[in-house]
Amino acid sequence: MTGGADVPGPRPHPVPLVDWPDALEAVLARSCTALVRAVVVRETSSTQDHARDSGAPAGTVVTAWRQTAGRGRLGRAWADTGEDGVAATFVLPDLPPESLALRSAVAAAEAVARLAPGNAVGIKWPNDVVADGMKLAGVLVERAEGRTFVGIGINVCQRAFPPELAPHATSLALLGHAFDRLDVLRELVRSVDAVLGRDEEDVYRTYAALDRLTGRACTFLTPSGAVRGIVRRVDPRRGLCVEAAHGDVFLPAATTSVAPPEGARRYGDRPADGDAT
Repeated sequence: MTGGADVPGPRPHPVPLVDWPDALEAVLARSCTALVRAVVVRETSSTQDHARDSGAPAGTVVTAWRQTAGRGRLGRAWADTGEDGVAATFVLPDLPPESLALRSAVAAAEAVARLAPGNAVGIKWPNDVVADGMKLAGVLVERAEGRTFVGIGINVCQRAFPPELAPHATSLALLGHAFDRLDVLRELVRSVDAVLGRDEEDVYRTYAALDRLTGRACTFLTPSGAVRGIVRRVDPRRGLCVEAAHGDVFLPAATTSVAPPEGARRYGDRPADGDAT
């Protein structure tokens, strides 16, 4: 599984960690208004936890050379592979998480699309970024102590994934794009800051254009069990409407996730012949 080029190109020689703080501070000074400070650590269990526990103020970007225990939505583990991915947490004021989930998904998708043109980058509801139908990045929004923490993880240099993830996950390297992680971080920081300053309805329209679930047959995991059906309408701030066998159902974003596709199918596949609606 490559998701793009058959043979990924050589991995760039990594920019040393000692150069990261100055490089990120330069991006903040030249290109950003909402984000004003960068914190870089060698290793942490989670940039989300480090940002919260260190008392980082709003406007801070926290990133790490190595994240050992990242997490995703609904308590899931984020499959970070050592020094192959980007993990960053953006500390923001205590804003509505629905709005920030919308904005952060768009920011991550737009950053990735600039890095990986031609790979059909989109958003898998509610805020995963996919390329060629395979997961490339994820977003986690958490609130605590009057701040909101937006965590974004991007697969950059991975050449392979564990068997349970391989059919559905990809990286920039597997798509045929060789980047140093610092280059990806800089692009992501610029994108997040820019999207934070945009009108929300404009961001909503961009999300709709990037949506990869509407019209697709999917299985959704909910507290009351699995729901299978065709997605008829997506609202990134609230949830989605699914046409299931017993009629239309509304699935709230706070408690719903998309099950991995079956077999070799990818996120965003169209309904197969004979799929029940």
